[in-house]
Amino acid sequence: MLKKLFTIGMLVSVSVCTLTAEAQETGDAPKPAMAGDNSAALQVSGTQDVPDTRPPAGAQDLSLGTHTSHSFLLPSFGVITQAQANPNAFGQTNAPAWISMSFISGRIGVNKISGRSELLLDYLAGGGFSSYSNEGNSVIQSLDVSETLHWGRWSQMFGDQFTDLPASSFGFGGFGGLNSFGVPLGAVGLAPGFRQDILPNQSIMTNGARRISNTAIAQTTYALGYRSSLSFVGAYSQLHFLDGGLQDSNGASFRGGYNYLLSPKNSMSVSYGFSRLRLSNSPQGIDDHNVQASFARRITGRLAFQVGAGPDIQIVRGPIAGPSTIVTWVASAGLIGGNQFQFRHMQVGLNYSHFLNGGSGILAGAQTDMVSGQLSRTLGRWGIGAFVGYSRNESLQQTILNANRISPQGWFAGAQASRHFARYGSLFFSYNASKQSSLAAVCSLPACRTNGLIQTISIGYNWGLRPIVLE
Repeated sequence: MLKKLFTIGMLVSVSVCTLTAEAQETGDAPKPAMAGDNSAALQVSGTQDVPDTRPPAGAQDLSLGTHTSHSFLLPSFGVITQAQANPNAFGQTNAPAWISMSFISGRIGVNKISGRSELLLDYLAGGGFSSYSNEGNSVIQSLDVSETLHWGRWSQMFGDQFTDLPASSFGFGGFGGLNSFGVPLGAVGLAPGFRQDILPNQSIMTNGARRISNTAIAQTTYALGYRSSLSFVGAYSQLHFLDGGLQDSNGASFRGGYNYLLSPKNSMSVSYGFSRLRLSNSPQGIDDHNVQASFARRITGRLAFQVGAGPDIQIVRGPIAGPSTIVTWVASAGLIGGNQFQFRHMQVGLNYSHFLNGGSGILAGAQTDMVSGQLSRTLGRWGIGAFVGYSRNESLQQTILNANRISPQGWFAGAQASRHFARYGSLFFSYNASKQSSLAAVCSLPACRTNGLIQTISIGYNWGLRPIVLE
C-alpha cells in the first residue's frame, strides 16, 4: 500500500507541474529564490561561479555551488590494494590476523544541463578480491542521481540513491567512505547529495553481510515570490540483506516546508515531516512526526552551513514495553568550508544528525546520533587529508525483548596522502582504524563479530580522464 501511495503521489506531482507550466507564461514569473533554478546562470557563456539554490527544507544537502557552464561526462578508474586486520578473526581458530584485499573500480560522473533541466549522476562499480578464502570476493555498486526540471515558478526533482556493498557504508572498507574509488562528481563541485535522515541508516558497522540499499525521492518546489517558496518531498527507502540473518527494513516519508530568503547569503525554513517505518522481523511499526526550524548560510564557493532542530513524536504500534508514544527531538547540522574551485586551499566538512531509523539491520529501530568530518589541503601536486566518524544507536524500549536497552557505538578515523600526476589522477596512501562496540547481546552472526580494533593500510591509483564536454 505504501509503495502504491508513493507512486501515485509522484505521478500527481508531475501532472500538477506540467499543467501549471502550460497554463502560465514563464516570463511573468519571478525567479525562484530557492527552487534549485540555476539554468539562467548556467546558460551564460564561459565558466563562472553558480550559486547553490537548493531549498533548506528540501531533500538535498546544501552545496558550495558550481563552477561550470558546460554539460560534461567524467570517467575514471581505480586500483587499490590494502592490508587489513581480519574483521572476522575474533573467536575463530586458524584465522589469519591480517588479510589482503584488492579492488578494481570504474566510475562515471555526468552533469547534463539544458534550458529547463539539470541531470546529476555519479555511478561507481567495482570488485574486491580477498586473500582469505572465508572472506570471498565482493561486489561494489553505488549510484547517486537526480534530475531537476523547471517550469516558471515550479521546480521538480526526481532522485535515487542505490548501493550494493559487502559491509556497512559507514566508514566503508577502511577508506572512510566510497570517495577513494575513482574521481567522484563532488570533486568538481557537483553531486546530488541527499539528506541522511531520509536514507536507510547503516551506522552500526557489520562486515561480510552483503546488503542493498535504495531510496527513491520526488520533490516539488513552488516559488511564491523572489524570497519565498514551498517545498514538498516524498521518499521510499529499503534496506535488504542478501546473506540473511540481519533485519530488513523499509519506510515511506513525506516532508512539507516553507523557505524564506533573509538576505542574499542567509535563508531559513520551517517544515513538518512524517515517516512510517516497517521491520521484517518485528511486528511493531513506528510512525514519526516532527517539526523542524532551520537556518542556512551560503557563500558561493566558500561556505555552506545549515542547522536545524525541533520536536519529534514517535508512535510505536504494538509496543513490547513502555509507552506507545514518545516525545523526543530531532536535529541536523552540516558545514562545508574552504574553496571548492581552487585546489590549493584547505577544505573542511562536518555533519551531525540525530534521528529515528531502522536500526542498521541489528536493532528493531534506533535513535541515532551520527557525526562525521573531514579536512583536506592541497599543496602543489600533493594533497593531505584526514577523516573521522562516530555513531551511537540507542535501542527502543518498545521493540526490544531484553530487560536493558543497549546503545552500540562505533567509530572510524584515518588519514590520507596523495600525489597528483594529472588534474584528475593521483597515487594515494591511507591509514584507517575503526571499532564497533560488542553486538553479542543482540546478534550472534559472524558479521557481528567486530568488537576489536580493525586497522587498514591502503595504496591505490585513480586514473581520471579529462571531462568530456557534452553539447
